[in-house]
Amino acid sequence: MDGGATRRLLGPRGALSELILLGLLLAHALMAYTVASAAAGAGLTPRVVVSGSMEPAFKRGDLLLFRKMSDGRSDPIRAGDIVLYEPAYGDIPVVHRIIKVHERREEGGGADILTKGDANGVDDSAAFMYGDEPCLQRHHVMAKAVGYLPNAGLFSIAVEEKGPVVRTVVIGVLSLGLLVNALY
Repeated sequence: MDGGATRRLLGPRGALSELILLGLLLAHALMAYTVASAAAGAGLTPRVVVSGSMEPAFKRGDLLLFRKMSDGRSDPIRAGDIVLYEPAYGDIPVVHRIIKVHERREEGGGADILTKGDANGVDDSAAFMYGDEPCLQRHHVMAKAVGYLPNAGLFSIAVEEKGPVVRTVVIGVLSLGLLVNALY
């Protein structure tokens, strides 16, 4: 024995119960995502973290809620804020932390904004993130994070990566759960 722990096999009914529980957990994740999407009507934009660049603060599969940026006076940008911006190359917005804001006094004001993923070794000043500019400008920042739901986007990532297979499995498990529930 391994320290007194016993191992027992689940019968067909126990295995079915576990599958139903898994289906319910997936359904809850989908509901959380739906609630976050509904929050978009309240001016919030949900985004799923798709890489590990923001760990340990946010893990792959966490759902972040963003509020779109307004003018600089009512919605200031500060070091430490998590922002969503469109990179110079590519069409997938980037979620990173602001590590430095330099307010410019000349040239009509504005700010130079430097970002970095928490898990990344270097900041985003490389040309592949901002293009020819060494820093982001305020107009590049699309939104600022106001909250998050841990793991609520895992289902979305699974559907994106595995597509039809995941949808088929989820629909099958939920249908089987409903059928068994109706029979018992």
